[in-house]
Amino acid sequence: MASTKSAPKKELAKPDTFDHKTRLAFDWTQFTLKIFVKASPQTVWKAWTDPQMLSSWFPVKGIIEPKAGGRIWLQFFRPEDTLDDIVISAVKGKKVVFPFGNHGEQVEVKVISHKGGTICQLTQSRMRTTARDKVYMHMGCRAGWVFFLTNLKAYLEHGLDLRSTDPKMTYREGFVNS
Repeated sequence: MASTKSAPKKELAKPDTFDHKTRLAFDWTQFTLKIFVKASPQTVWKAWTDPQMLSSWFPVKGIIEPKAGGRIWLQFFRPEDTLDDIVISAVKGKKVVFPFGNHGEQVEVKVISHKGGTICQLTQSRMRTTARDKVYMHMGCRAGWVFFLTNLKAYLEHGLDLRSTDPKMTYREGFVNS
């Protein structure tokens, strides 16, 4: 005979901005992502700063001159997605900071030597905190960076490029690999 006792109701997570593990409020103005790559720090740095290597895993074409006042130019499939700006700061072989967004957002990329490879750490900061920006930045930009950091790893460790080559298959159409 089947039991008539119902399963206890599961309480749904309540949306809040408090991290119960660290006891800190969630910082909607930034996020940090890290990926371990089985490659030397010099190779990971070159993947960010050599135009040919950069274009093999990130934009269709690109330049990042790793010095304060250097040029950053990233051309994606759609002309409106092109970034042309000035590098904010850099420490050769270790860190580059550049604008990334229409409202003063910044990206900092750090290259950190680690046992058997390198940690590539990316922080996007100075993000606005309107409801729309929270969704756009923490879902859209974060998802994009997760893909591109994964593609960096695939490129450096296996020689693979996971990006779509079809200009009609971009993030604007919901594709994660563009």
